[in-house]
Amino acid sequence: MDKKRSDSNPSTKTAEKRTETPPPDDDTLDTPRRERTHGGWTFMAQAHYDPDEPLDLTTVIIGAIAEADDIPITEIKNPPLYEVVDIAGIEDALFGRPKANRNGTDSTVEFRYNGYKISVEADGWVTVSSRSANSAADGK
Repeated sequence: MDKKRSDSNPSTKTAEKRTETPPPDDDTLDTPRRERTHGGWTFMAQAHYDPDEPLDLTTVIIGAIAEADDIPITEIKNPPLYEVVDIAGIEDALFGRPKANRNGTDSTVEFRYNGYKISVEADGWVTVSSRSANSAADGK
């Protein structure tokens, strides 16, 4: 089981159907996570958002970007995240339904921020990836 799934706290009252992320395109299972690639993107950082906790989604996303950049969260300023993506729209789309109705969904919202691909999943995981050095930038 990968790190993000093993750290989550799945509900014991529902029968969630989980699928494992396929292994990276290359045989790098012994490679440190920060160096793994998948689909032309390299994993950089990950954080978990829980809509029932006081930390808002914007702060979780910015914190993950700061971790990927290895800088303090207060230095992530340009451009402001709200100019790049509608955080309220992501919140409504992924977390606006009652928890019982969103369990087991595989919904993900992806967007680009300062060269990173940010993925926000319906289970709360926020993943920051950078374009792999050997991959051509395709704008995706």
